[in-house]
Amino acid sequence: MNPMFHARIPLIATLVVLCTVNVFGQAQIDTIEINQAIGVQKNNARKFVAGKDTVVRAFLAAPVEIDGAKTSAKITRDGETVTTLAPNSYDSPTAIVDFLCPSRDACGNWAAGKYTFDVSVNGVTKSTAGTTYDFVPRSAIRILALPVKANFGGNIVSVRDSKWKTFADYVRKTYPVGSDQLIWVTREELDASDSSFDLETEDGRLRLWEALAKLIPAECAGTPSADGCFAQVFGFINDRPMGYPNGRLQGYTYGKPANIGVATDEDAAATVAHEIGHTYGLGDTYDGGSLACAVNPAPDDFTGKDFDDPSKTAKCSSGKVALEGVSGTKIPASDHPYEVGGRGALADAAEYMGSGGRQDQFWTTQDAYDWLFDKLAPTAAGSERLHKLAAPQRFIQCFGLIRQNATSASDVKMEPCWSFLDTDPIPSTTGRYMLAAVDAAGTRLATDALTLTFDPVGSKGQPSQHIDFAPFASEMSFPEATTKLQLIRDGNVVLEIPVSAHAPVVSNVAPQLTGRVDGPITITWDASDADGNALTYEVEYNADVTSEDSDWEVLMRDLKDRRFTIDFSDMPGGSHSKIRVWATDGIHAAEADSLEFSVQAKPPEVFIEDLPSPVVQSGHEIVLDGDAFDLQDDDIPESKLQWRSNISGVLGNGTPLKVILPLGLHTITLAATNSLGLQGVATIKVNVVTETKRRAVRR
Repeated sequence: MNPMFHARIPLIATLVVLCTVNVFGQAQIDTIEINQAIGVQKNNARKFVAGKDTVVRAFLAAPVEIDGAKTSAKITRDGETVTTLAPNSYDSPTAIVDFLCPSRDACGNWAAGKYTFDVSVNGVTKSTAGTTYDFVPRSAIRILALPVKANFGGNIVSVRDSKWKTFADYVRKTYPVGSDQLIWVTREELDASDSSFDLETEDGRLRLWEALAKLIPAECAGTPSADGCFAQVFGFINDRPMGYPNGRLQGYTYGKPANIGVATDEDAAATVAHEIGHTYGLGDTYDGGSLACAVNPAPDDFTGKDFDDPSKTAKCSSGKVALEGVSGTKIPASDHPYEVGGRGALADAAEYMGSGGRQDQFWTTQDAYDWLFDKLAPTAAGSERLHKLAAPQRFIQCFGLIRQNATSASDVKMEPCWSFLDTDPIPSTTGRYMLAAVDAAGTRLATDALTLTFDPVGSKGQPSQHIDFAPFASEMSFPEATTKLQLIRDGNVVLEIPVSAHAPVVSNVAPQLTGRVDGPITITWDASDADGNALTYEVEYNADVTSEDSDWEVLMRDLKDRRFTIDFSDMPGGSHSKIRVWATDGIHAAEADSLEFSVQAKPPEVFIEDLPSPVVQSGHEIVLDGDAFDLQDDDIPESKLQWRSNISGVLGNGTPLKVILPLGLHTITLAATNSLGLQGVATIKVNVVTETKRRAVRR
């Protein structure tokens, strides 16, 4: 405001203005809030995650007009200054001032350490000195995500676009994980078009879940967090089953490690957070769901099944209410839900463990965030394989289904087991249900307790349903002296499987693959078994067998024919690619590799998040956010993500990026470059206008 103009205002008007806002005056800072997703944490805890995007917020006693030259937030980590942030832009007096990093790198990537924040607003300073803000690491969550060519009662449908690739960004924002600790690896389409995968049937839905679960390599059993391994597999289908295309299922699971979600649902990203949340012990917060009242309470007037004991009815009494129009626990705006690098401060919202709302209505509650923070505490095993065994030893992985009160072989549906060699130990465990490796004298050489779920949580928005046969996966040591496997319930042997004398032999793998290959190619192989047992096959692919960073990925298991079609136009590229085929006789497995061939490398696929408005007032910051996905690289470093404007040139690296653009119609480009030097780009338009023009546009 011009002082000369201010002097000509009548006295009575001046008094009214001064009583309403403290224009250009000193600002009393009541509190400083550090917010990574929810500002007011459960029980006023201060649980902060290293590497997670963060906003510094100053809450004032009264609204003031912000003087940018006298307003800042200094960030100190372990006694050393990291950076000083400028405030966001405000058109009018405000009682809340937010400070965002222009980029992650500018704030030292919010590295682990003890932080102090010194905030000045219009020259008045307040410090958090004396209060501990300890940013600590959390465990990584490695997720394999892929589209599914699905069968809906004979209707074969692929996922029609790539938006599903961006859903991880929502999980990163709502979960207590660092920006680089939610590792979202995207893969080519899984062909589940066979009638045995019919999603309009319970058997078909279970078979798809099993096929997704089996995409995790057997060698991951010893070190599940290692590179090339995954804690979760998320398969996306295009439409809702159980009444295709607008059926009742928004997403479903039979437990860890696989989940299925509908890519085209309006709240599909929240469904990803929802289904993964179940695997960490979060209950539903919609009416009729599986409720975990002691973890993340549902509204008091909702009734469902107990998450831990589905035989019991659950009804919470924590004083929670539902968000109007949504079946889910309300997150009041007074808890300060905040989307860092996106929409900023949020209005009342609903917990993503609810159902029946729009995507923009779902966020995290205090309870869910607090619970996951503790569940994601780092473990001793990191991303490196253990390799504690001096030499490779035999292990075995088995799959099947079993009745809850199994007493005989008719109560078990056994699927093929797969033996393998590894140097990561798998300790024996015991429980009510077990698989055991037994020698000729009847001695148990190794055992594995089975994790069974006979009442899996219901598909999102639906109550849980009891299932007669629960699926299981088992990994354990497989000593040379083993003569049979036993499936045991409550100490009684339910099923015995003899170990055959000979392993299969695989040869002549993929002779069709020579030189440079592309497009769909049907590969073949030869296999035989001296014992005459029927064989089942698995096909794996490695884009570059000469690189330590290139892992074998499972393309499909449980194949009965000695042929499989691969579309190499969708596969990661490399000059030293190989196919590996495994064959199992039900117990023993053996493998053979193809000769090397080459596959064309692919550039990254790049996405830019929509801005709240394509028209921005001059002098105001905007936050550019995007994603890049690459078939060759699990992750593209921030330094290889570059933003440009056709007017301003290079804007910076990394995402999200806060910038102030000059007047004009900008074409903003995000370019991502992978480790092979290939580049992918995406663009958006941003029109920066004066206030007068902005009002004209609004009219």
